[in-house]
Amino acid sequence: MVAMVSAALLVGGCAKEGETKTVVVTESAEPVQNDVISSIKSQAKPLKTVDPTQPMDDLQPLKSMIGDARYVGLGENTHGSSEIFTMKFRLVKYLVTELGFTNFGMEEDWGSGLKLNEYIQTGKGNPREFLNLLYPTDEIVAMIDWMKEYNADPSNKRKIQFIGLDIKSLDQGVYQQVTDYVKRHYPDMLAEVELNYKELRLSTGSLQDYMKLSPEVRERFKGNAEKVVRLLEEKTKQADKKAETTELIWAKGTATAIRNFTSMLIPDDYPSMIKLHEQYMADQAMWAGEALNGKTMIWAHNTHVAKGIVDKELYPDAFGNFLKQRLGDQYIIMGSTTSEGDYTLFSEYNPEGNSKVSTAKIPQDVNSSNYMLGKVSPEMYLLDARHLEGPAKQWIGEKRPLLALGGQLLPNKPVYFDATLQEQFDILFHIRKTSPSHMK
Repeated sequence: MVAMVSAALLVGGCAKEGETKTVVVTESAEPVQNDVISSIKSQAKPLKTVDPTQPMDDLQPLKSMIGDARYVGLGENTHGSSEIFTMKFRLVKYLVTELGFTNFGMEEDWGSGLKLNEYIQTGKGNPREFLNLLYPTDEIVAMIDWMKEYNADPSNKRKIQFIGLDIKSLDQGVYQQVTDYVKRHYPDMLAEVELNYKELRLSTGSLQDYMKLSPEVRERFKGNAEKVVRLLEEKTKQADKKAETTELIWAKGTATAIRNFTSMLIPDDYPSMIKLHEQYMADQAMWAGEALNGKTMIWAHNTHVAKGIVDKELYPDAFGNFLKQRLGDQYIIMGSTTSEGDYTLFSEYNPEGNSKVSTAKIPQDVNSSNYMLGKVSPEMYLLDARHLEGPAKQWIGEKRPLLALGGQLLPNKPVYFDATLQEQFDILFHIRKTSPSHMK
């Protein structure tokens, strides 16, 4: 159970490093493929560059594609592709500067999000040290630095807020966020809050260790976390919701994230636990949009942000699916695809540290959606999966292999999954060839 959870939180897949999977296509299929390629090409919107410093006129089609949606999921089909990351940086910049998005939710732990949010507001700390797994890259750090510069500009009245959507672990800073607020504003209940968190805060640094606790202890910790949420609600219930301070909003949101962590790890069966994990990530994305009152970007793996289910074994539920059910057209999913190249991954992963990072080739499958999209010129483009016509419309509604590479290649686990692009994404951006992200 513990090993499966660790694998899922990395979004794993399987193949030997450097291995390519090739399937022969019969000649009789080629005319049909050519029709599909031509149809996609005629409806694709070319992308000029992945460079976030360049003009964004090629991204203007997104204005009508996204419309008035208040939540946009930004997917990645690997956790280690440089061009995917820099294109997503461009998309974030466009969403902020052109469409008024201000909340940035990332597949990062809540505690890391608190530190990164403080960094983009004040410049305190080193963002590379706050990012986890395969995210401490030059590409992502550059984006976070741009957020800091954007917030420092007094002409930008609405500031970007950084939210860590995940709850794989809770560090001491998470508890400090709550207790510091209580100490400043409600010192009479500080002792009770600290008592409820006393043992819990020593146990949540590692999901693997927390799952080894007895069911009775986990139930008690859940009850303690719920008490703090109730205490904050009772103390502040007289306050006008519209008049709540940012400090209070974050304290209540953080207490809820702590409760969610303890609730997520009550079930002993994997499907129930992972369902709660994804449900709470969706809850925390919606909290950002509602409590922080702004349009919300969501940066995560395709498998998480998709409106359907890609990997039915590791992720029988996905938070994008929950968001789509709740928000409908207010949630737009922009998935990413690539066809060839190399990417960064863990060759060895140890949750306690000392993991080894390497690179590998993108596995190939000529029957896959990725392969077909890679045959289209230009090499980079946007595609609105909802409004295609002709052969492209039929093709995008058919089930075929879709690449989903996670942080590590796992034995006997696939990297291609039968999926219908139209059922997974509203918009696609395709980059034919990608290279490994840059980690120091």
